[in-house]
Amino acid sequence: MTEHSAIRSLIEKAYEARVQGDLDVLMTYFHPDCRFQLMGAPEREEICRPFEGCEAVRKTMSDFIGVFTFSNFETLDIVVEGERAAYHWRADVTFVPTGRTERFQTLDLLSFADGKVRSIAQFTDTAGLARITAARTN
Repeated sequence: MTEHSAIRSLIEKAYEARVQGDLDVLMTYFHPDCRFQLMGAPEREEICRPFEGCEAVRKTMSDFIGVFTFSNFETLDIVVEGERAAYHWRADVTFVPTGRTERFQTLDLLSFADGKVRSIAQFTDTAGLARITAARTN
């Protein structure tokens, strides 16, 4: 699967499923040997460790869908080169347990195998994530 339009379509459909909170549909876009990592300091934030294998990625996506909702989601850019892509997007992200919302811009670097997402390295504002997920101090 090296065709630009096929990869672009796969990305758009997978992220649409994520925004809608549809875990089952989302996971149909992942390769059985998939990997996801929110890029940051894993020694400081458990959420930043790599999750490898479909079972681990499914659990992580399920956890994320349960606590992070997206609104005003928009694609800013998609760059595809062979079996790799960069996806730049923006959304208002709400952390459900605290009700806090911030606007995030995120860059995801994706690789593909057998017509599926093989890996995602996600770069976003981890300080912003810490702010919206922090326990209230009042």
